[in-house]
Amino acid sequence: MKRLYLFLLIVFGVVTIFGCEEESKDNEMVMEGIVAKVDDREVFIYEELQGDAMILSEEEVISKSLQASYFGFDTEISGIEVGDKVKVWYDAMDASLPGSGHGTKIELINK
Repeated sequence: MKRLYLFLLIVFGVVTIFGCEEESKDNEMVMEGIVAKVDDREVFIYEELQGDAMILSEEEVISKSLQASYFGFDTEISGIEVGDKVKVWYDAMDASLPGSGHGTKIELINK
């Protein structure tokens, strides 16, 4: 029974992570979300909940098992703050929960 539960959890996680992706013109993937945490070269974003304008912390996102991902960048991130809605282009993503990927571009959608 525990194996079945673990298997279902893994399948759900993979479907959740890859369910929000869309392919861009350059074969990079794109994810939109709300910034829960931002450092010099890393951002943690989660999928926006419909009807919920509340900004969540990194811990809240993880504890609620929301669709979320960390993205590391080769250059420093500037002009992005917690609570901003962003679009992230990335070229690689692992299947961990939450996901982790290599970001190639980040764009502020609205402030």
